[in-house]
Amino acid sequence: MTLNPQARRPARVLGLAGLIPFVGLTLALLAGFDAPRTLALAQLAYAATILSFVGALHWGLALAAPQLDEAAQWRALGWGVLPALIAWCALLVPLPTGLWLMAALVPACAWMDAQLARQLGLAPWYLRLRLLLSAVVAPCLALSALAV
Repeated sequence: MTLNPQARRPARVLGLAGLIPFVGLTLALLAGFDAPRTLALAQLAYAATILSFVGALHWGLALAAPQLDEAAQWRALGWGVLPALIAWCALLVPLPTGLWLMAALVPACAWMDAQLARQLGLAPWYLRLRLLLSAVVAPCLALSALAV
């Protein structure tokens, strides 16, 4: 499966822009801004939203990939819903725990993305972008968990 090469630049710009809330909220927490619990909750809610989106990518990719056999479809589609379920649970537990849960989910999502990207033969730029974003997001969530 090939990705639209014209999507490379918009994906990079939008993906990097999506880091702004992660980095900004983490810096605000570390700087000791007022209302740390509100900042941490905003960080957690944003992470839950983004990781739900990341999981949903597996649905889109799997549904567009007729070369995947039924077992691979089950894996991709099953994984596609798991980040949303874990993110929902993270919103229901105390803040530091929820942030730690999201920090752990980020590399798990990156690993699963790498598996599917290799299986589908996706363009290398996609996986590089995903790994770069994950390398920023996971530490931001961990630092935020430590700051709460």
